[in-house]
Amino acid sequence: MFCLCVAAGLKERVLAGKFGVSTDTVSCVLITWSNYLYLVLGSVQIWMTREQVRRTMPVKFQQVTPNLRVIVDCTEFRRKNPKALTLHCETFSTHKSYTTFKALIGVAPSGAVTFASKVFTGPISVKELAWQSGILELLEPGDEIMADKDFFFEKALVAVGAKLITPPIKHKSHLSREETTRSQATARLRILIEQAIRRIKEYRIWDSPVPLTLAGTVNQIWSCCCMMANYQGPLNLEETSSTIVQAI
Repeated sequence: MFCLCVAAGLKERVLAGKFGVSTDTVSCVLITWSNYLYLVLGSVQIWMTREQVRRTMPVKFQQVTPNLRVIVDCTEFRRKNPKALTLHCETFSTHKSYTTFKALIGVAPSGAVTFASKVFTGPISVKELAWQSGILELLEPGDEIMADKDFFFEKALVAVGAKLITPPIKHKSHLSREETTRSQATARLRILIEQAIRRIKEYRIWDSPVPLTLAGTVNQIWSCCCMMANYQGPLNLEETSSTIVQAI
């Protein structure tokens, strides 16, 4: 029942009909298994040490960012509109123009998901999400973290001795050759995080708004999907690696 809901995206009413039980029973089963798998999978240490990252980093990637520890990005997914106007305002995303949940994902250069934040409501900014996610506490002096231009938290990284890698912001009519090369390589390396998010969202439960009955368990379900993505085999690293080398 849990797999049909999360992986196949079947609704609670459909599951109730298939299993011959009430929708309340379906909700109880889904919540129970979400909490159980969250505890089981959550006991697995997915954050990689610096040595593990370097040992598994593709050789071609080392030519671009040898000290890269993690690539991060935010993603949003819809939730059912709450009836209370106050709750609607608290979850409404101005970026998506509907109520959403938002989370931060991190992957190692090897393509493994190494960080999954808890779920936040839609109005939270990218900068605030990065602060509250807890990823800054995991970084060490000398680490590099790759992110989009929206992640303006360089000062926080300087405090821990880490460095933020983003595509260069164009301040003049043309970028220098070095900036262009760096921008192309960074963009191609960031394909990894996009592939990881796409794999997580292939769980069909995210195809439609999360029902209100599962709103209290969405954090557990999201974390389980992120961790289960690591058991689906490696991402398409060879194709990404070859494009990076062409850029540099």
